[in-house]
Amino acid sequence: MGYSVTKKRRSGYAQNEHAYDPRLKEALGLDRPEYVVRLNHQEHWTIEAKSEISNLETAITEAIEYADKINTIPELSCRIITGIAGSPDESYRVETRCFVADEWRILKINNRYSTGFISESQMASVLQSETGELFEYNINQDYFIQKTQNINKILHDGGVNKKNRAGVMACILLALAEDEKLSPSENPTTLITDINTRAEATLERHGKKEFFDQIKIILPPSKENHEKHRKAYIKTIDQLRDLNIASAIDSGMDVLGQFYEQFLRYANDAKELGIVFTPRHITQWGAEILDIKYDDIVFDPACGTGGFLVAALDKVKKSNAKRIFKSGNFYGIEQDPMIATLAIVNMIFRGDGSSKIMEGDSLDIQPDIEVDKVLMNPPFALDNEFEWKFVDAALDAMKEGGLLFAVLPTTTMASSNDNREEISWRKELLKRHTLKAVVTLPEDLFYPQVSKGTYGVVIESHIPHNLSKDKVIWAILQDGQTKTKTQSTTDNNMDKIAKAIGNYLATQTEPALIEKEMDCRLLNIENLDFSPENHIGHYDMNTNLFNLSFVQENLSDGISAIERASKKGSPVSECAVFQLTDFFESIGKGKSGRGKTLPTGNIPLISTSEYNNGISEFVDEESVKVIYPPGTITISSNGGSCCAFYHDYNFAANPDVFVLKLKAEYNNKNFGLFLCAAVNSEKWRYNYYRKFGRERLDRLEVKIPVDRNKEVDLERINQIITTNEIF
Repeated sequence: MGYSVTKKRRSGYAQNEHAYDPRLKEALGLDRPEYVVRLNHQEHWTIEAKSEISNLETAITEAIEYADKINTIPELSCRIITGIAGSPDESYRVETRCFVADEWRILKINNRYSTGFISESQMASVLQSETGELFEYNINQDYFIQKTQNINKILHDGGVNKKNRAGVMACILLALAEDEKLSPSENPTTLITDINTRAEATLERHGKKEFFDQIKIILPPSKENHEKHRKAYIKTIDQLRDLNIASAIDSGMDVLGQFYEQFLRYANDAKELGIVFTPRHITQWGAEILDIKYDDIVFDPACGTGGFLVAALDKVKKSNAKRIFKSGNFYGIEQDPMIATLAIVNMIFRGDGSSKIMEGDSLDIQPDIEVDKVLMNPPFALDNEFEWKFVDAALDAMKEGGLLFAVLPTTTMASSNDNREEISWRKELLKRHTLKAVVTLPEDLFYPQVSKGTYGVVIESHIPHNLSKDKVIWAILQDGQTKTKTQSTTDNNMDKIAKAIGNYLATQTEPALIEKEMDCRLLNIENLDFSPENHIGHYDMNTNLFNLSFVQENLSDGISAIERASKKGSPVSECAVFQLTDFFESIGKGKSGRGKTLPTGNIPLISTSEYNNGISEFVDEESVKVIYPPGTITISSNGGSCCAFYHDYNFAANPDVFVLKLKAEYNNKNFGLFLCAAVNSEKWRYNYYRKFGRERLDRLEVKIPVDRNKEVDLERINQIITTNEIF
């Protein structure tokens, strides 16, 4: 049975149906095209199918004949035809032609021959062009993922080892790059030889022949499985052609990188190799921040499948009217030879076959030239190889005044444990280089690959940091992406932050303070916590005290609580910043025990919950080790962020919360409620990866109204609470 196209388009006529349109009936008479797609009232698209792949030219010829007949009707037009031949059970080929300049030309997408169907909207763009070509082509993401899953299943069902699938994909893609019309053989050995020969030729043409053995396709020893493999490879080729894969690779998408991610994640190799795939919007964002130029020497010392190098190359093409770049200016190192080969294939398809991607350990080898720009995401948590070691190695390869962008885990930049080696590294970094910017990246950026908090870090190489002069941009990124089912899409400030950092790097123009988002100030080196959350300052003292505040109100049972919030704000006469610890006579961790070890009762147990005053359950009074009196504050020290509550009742507290007793002069309910609101307005500084421990509690500052003598204005605070006035 031939390839059926009747389900591919909703508007049009299958065989014997075109007679319903009197105009088409007049044009075609007794002819029966496989399908006629009605693009609009005038424009039509004729498709003809044949059951044998060898009859593709016949299908094309007949489709053109049908189109010519349709064009004899004045009010009709058919300037595009498609021939399709073969069977989905074996193999098929698709070729589309457009009538341009009095001839039928094969449709080109991004300067490559089309190999699959395109959408009707894209077809309209082709017909509007003078060349009959399509230059803006991006695969629908859902369709792309579906195809990726299809190919994974095809290779799985074909018995292809999961660890070899990404290499198989690279080999087939190289073969298609060499010969877009590669014909599938019915003999397994011949087919594999054809694919391997063309892939090797492509690598050899780009001076990368030594990498061929990493992706070479080898049939299994058992001949019983040869046919199974042959069919899997043929179906994979068909799926790729259906995507117009070569054209898609030449578009703005890092298609190969996304394919590799799917295959390696499916095979569970990414975790074993220490590979964490950097999301495309972050690689592009990093290239934008560093403003990659056409003559920059760009280096990624842990390049994986080449995501950052692709982003750098695309940045050059995007910002250069002639889309030119200096060939051979891109360097990468990858320790796994097969992954390094995937990066080479990626760059070849992006137009830079001369990129210098080396297989090896970037802690041992370096580029043979000084580097201008580095984009990197070092391996996470490899044995005895801290991420900062890769940063140091990259900086050593750079010229003075070069710029590095790195994605680094929270521990590298924000750990406060004096025993950690990252603390010493930060000290040494400032002696040799300048820290220019640190950006908190979204918590679930690498979901579901790994659970890591990360920062985007910009460093200027070989110029010591002047602690009294060199300011740093501190920012918190919102990328507008939804990673998990429980996470809602946030606002997107990527362009704003990229522009601010770019301007600062180029002209030293300092961005203004944006509450909870961006600041530019000197390093606070007292604790060597290089996180934005530790440095972004408070708003001007004469502006609103809180944009969003939480105030509690005891209900009749004396236990439950509700949160009120208001964004209306009203001006504060005068405020001052205080250390939180200034208001307490004692601070300790909860000692009542954990709920899972305590029987149910009537005493509220405070945990890290952000709801109901932190009450997670009620436990038996006789079983609790410590019961805390009314008038006490708790702040969570674990979980997502710090959250403060005032308790006007007896309660128990588990070890995951701080229990704080107010000093006598501040020990009243209204001040306690206000202080909790002040703490909660600062909770954005803490998250699952940057927990609110004792050191951070000791450093936390809060903004409090003061009187003319700069003393805490208890009367004003009482007025705020009793009138429910929220700042």
